[in-house]
Amino acid sequence: MAQTKLNVVDDSLESQISELRSQIASLSKSVSSRAGAISEEASDFVDEAKGRVQRAAHSAAETVKAQSQNVVEAVRENPATATSVLTVVGALGFALGYFVANASTQHKSSSLYRWR
Repeated sequence: MAQTKLNVVDDSLESQISELRSQIASLSKSVSSRAGAISEEASDFVDEAKGRVQRAAHSAAETVKAQSQNVVEAVRENPATATSVLTVVGALGFALGYFVANASTQHKSSSLYRWR
């Protein structure tokens, strides 16, 4: 009697394990197919983004090239003006650097700095 109950339980467990295995196999196939679809979508997205970045980089390069040609033409047409502008910009840069360095030196020699 006890042996037949054990056989019934054993058969029941085996059938449940078998059913679980088939469900796991089914889920595995489902996940695999979904992963493949997601992988394809991600690949398409990456390809599209790559194309957009390349087009934007090409467009930016063309814009920079055109602007630099405009600057070169302006300098060729007005060499004196270009020299004056560069001289003024250089002088302003030197003056700004001088004042920043001077302010930095004065800050270090202040009385607050000595007491720290």
